[in-house]
Amino acid sequence: MSSKTRRFPAQRGMGMLGFIVIIALVAFFATIVLKVGPLYLDYWTLRTIMEEVKANPQQIQGGPRGITSAIDKRLNINSVYGKKGSDFKVKKVDGRTYRVTLDYEERVHLFFNVDAVAAFKHEVEITLRQ
Repeated sequence: MSSKTRRFPAQRGMGMLGFIVIIALVAFFATIVLKVGPLYLDYWTLRTIMEEVKANPQQIQGGPRGITSAIDKRLNINSVYGKKGSDFKVKKVDGRTYRVTLDYEERVHLFFNVDAVAAFKHEVEITLRQ
């Protein structure tokens, strides 16, 4: 047998089984991103709303109710329908300072009997001007 001819040629590239495994992994992670991603987008929107309320305390009238009302208005403007102003906890820290807390969990079905649970918490302190 000459050195140029081989009895068993070397394989090159990925086999069908390897290709199917790669496709399955991509589909699995794409499913997770498409299901869990919107939860994080909503959280970032809620967090931005809280920071906007903190940055503009002069627009708030009336203490805790005013804070809740300002949050409600921004929720409506940003088309956030899963939460409302009453989901935000407003506690008085001292004279004109209030702590606004949003603490919640979201559960989303992934596939079969597998769910994903994401827990979110954000706090801001708002000092009202009077």
